[in-house]
Amino acid sequence: MTTETKAALFMSAAAFFLSLVPLAVKLVPAEAGIPTSEKLVARGIVAVAVTFVLLKKRGESLVSGKPGLLFLRSALGTTGMVLYFYALERLPLADTVTINKLSPFFVLLFSWMFLKEKLNRIQIAAIFTAFIGVALVAGPSGISLSGAVIPALASAVFAGAAYTTLRALRKYDSPLRVVFWFSLLTVVVFLPGTIAGGVIPTGKAVLFPLLGIGLAGVSGQVLMTTAYRHAPGGKVAIYGYLSVVFSVIWQIAFFREVPSVFVLAGALLVMTGGWLNYRYR
Repeated sequence: MTTETKAALFMSAAAFFLSLVPLAVKLVPAEAGIPTSEKLVARGIVAVAVTFVLLKKRGESLVSGKPGLLFLRSALGTTGMVLYFYALERLPLADTVTINKLSPFFVLLFSWMFLKEKLNRIQIAAIFTAFIGVALVAGPSGISLSGAVIPALASAVFAGAAYTTLRALRKYDSPLRVVFWFSLLTVVVFLPGTIAGGVIPTGKAVLFPLLGIGLAGVSGQVLMTTAYRHAPGGKVAIYGYLSVVFSVIWQIAFFREVPSVFVLAGALLVMTGGWLNYRYR
């Protein structure tokens, strides 16, 4: 099995698990009053616990080989996740996931700008195609470029920047160590606010989704981090678009909401852009 094939399998699995994170966020009952910060802490605590145990089991050190770069990746990832959760609470599932899927195109741009990876005309066309797709999701579908759409777009920018740093970190830190510190930073930042103004979760309808946010999140992060370490960002990112397909399925299955024609067309354009990049890179 080639390195790129392994990367494709890792990213496909990551797309599945990461598609469960927004689903779990949406499944937390609004009447429970769980704030965004508490959902982030729930995700972070589970991820910290799981990765800590795995690191110790493998005998890996917690000390980073490149602390400054790892902190940058963690800060970018945490910011992107905050914006993503905020948007998820205010927009339909498929809309938010589709907009967030601009992140691989920002990986292309940032990899070209900072890592000197090549960017050809087809890839430029792919980027424009994807942005047109997001314009369809954000415009004619009725949600417009306002409100939660801006945070959703910003989450894609920060996620793309975070994923790009993984290429630079591959020589210094393992995927588990990266996810551990990223998750720990999230907990450190949001735990005080959660303690001060959080709500004690009770009942299966609240506990299970919160636990799902953490378990699905850590699984997807580890798999995605591993994928980006096996192949250049532009080659592996295509498989992340499977999360758009999964999000449409979850929206129909769990919320009985069929995305509008504009959302489906926009999602198709975003995935087409990803395919163009992958096919002609």
